[in-house]
Amino acid sequence: MRDSTNEVLRAIATNGPVSRAQLARDLGLSGPTLTQATKYLFDRGLISEVKQSPSTGGRPATLLGLVANAGQVLGIKLADNHAVGVCVNLQSEILWSFEEPFSSRGEDAIKELIALLKKQSRKIKGQLLGIGIGIPGVVSPIDSGTADSAMLGWNNVNVGKRISDALNTPVLLENDVNTLAIAESLYGHGRDVSNFLTITLGRGIGMGLVINGELYAGSYGAGEFGHVNALAAGVKCECGKFGCLETVASSPAILDAAIAAGYLPKSASMAQLWALARKDKKIADELFTEPAERLGIALANVINVFGPELIFISGEGVEGWDLWEKHFKKALASHVVATMNKFDIEVDPWDDAKWALGATAIVLQASLSRNHRSNASSTEVKNRLRIAAKIDSHAS
Repeated sequence: MRDSTNEVLRAIATNGPVSRAQLARDLGLSGPTLTQATKYLFDRGLISEVKQSPSTGGRPATLLGLVANAGQVLGIKLADNHAVGVCVNLQSEILWSFEEPFSSRGEDAIKELIALLKKQSRKIKGQLLGIGIGIPGVVSPIDSGTADSAMLGWNNVNVGKRISDALNTPVLLENDVNTLAIAESLYGHGRDVSNFLTITLGRGIGMGLVINGELYAGSYGAGEFGHVNALAAGVKCECGKFGCLETVASSPAILDAAIAAGYLPKSASMAQLWALARKDKKIADELFTEPAERLGIALANVINVFGPELIFISGEGVEGWDLWEKHFKKALASHVVATMNKFDIEVDPWDDAKWALGATAIVLQASLSRNHRSNASSTEVKNRLRIAAKIDSHAS
C-alpha cells in the first residue's frame, strides 16, 4: 500500500520548499490525496507555508517547507572503542558533531554511554525529540531497543530502555548498516533509487536493504550478510557458527591470514597489510583473491533474489578496495543471472558521521512515517514532536 504522506514529507525534506502543484506532478498524486497528506503533516506541526514563489503574472504559489526548529535529534554510531554522533534539526541540518572514546565491553559500558549522551543532550536548545543509536548487531524490532552484538560483546542487552529511563528521553536503536542505508536513501545517491543494497566491509560485513524506497527490516532483524555461509567447513565465527562469510572476508580474518603466513607481526594493522599488498602482487593475490571471490558469490545470491538497481559498498575496509575489486567483480559477474545484471556499483569513502546521520533518521521516521514499527519510544517521539511544534508555532 502506498504511503503518500511519507512520500510528500520526504519530497519536502529532500528538495526544500516546494509548491503543492509541483508535489502533485513529481509524486503523481491526485488533488484529494495530496490534500489529505499535507493536512496530516500540518496537523502534526511538521510542515508550514514558508514563502511564496516569484510571480510570473498569475497568483503566486505558496510553498511548503519543514518546520526545522520544531525539534532536534541526536544520532550516534557505536563501535567497540569509540562513538561518533551528530545533532540535527527537523531538516536534517547538522548542528554539531562529536566523537568520544567508548569501551563497549566493560561492566560500565551502558553507564559510560549514558554519561556521553547526557553531556551532548545538555547542548540541546528546545525540544529533544529522541536519540537514535546504530549498533553493529541485531536489534529487536518489537520493543524499545534490546540488542545482540558479538562485536560489542552484548547479549540480549536492553540498551534502549536503560538509556531512555536514565535520560527521560525516547531512544531508538537500529542496526548500524541499516542507518547507513537510510542515510543513502534520504541524503545520498539512493534518493532517486527504489531498490538498492548497502554493503559494508571492515571489522564485520553488513548489509542494508532498501526495497520500494523503504528500509527492509524483517520481522526479527535483517541484513546479517556477514553470517551467510561461505564455506562448507570453516573456522568458528563470533556468532558461534562455522564457515560464515566474515570468517573469510572481514578485515580481522584477512589480517590473521597475513600474520599466520608470516608476512606481518602480530601487532600489525590493516593499513600495514594494504601497504604490503600493494607492493607485492603475489601477497595481494594470496590474501585477497579468495575473500573477494567469496564476497562476490555471496552478493550475487542476494542480487539474484532481490534484483537491486544499485549497490553501495562502504565501511573502513573500502580503503583497500583496489585489492579486492578485480576478483570481486569477476566472481560477481560469473554468478549473477543475466536478467539481474543491470545494476551499478558505487564505492563510498568511509565516513562515520554519515552512519550517525542515518541514526537520527530512525528517530525522524518514527514521527514522520505512518508505517514505522510502533513501540513506546516511537510513540513518545510523536508526542514530543506535537508539543514542540505547538511551542515553535507560538514563538513564531
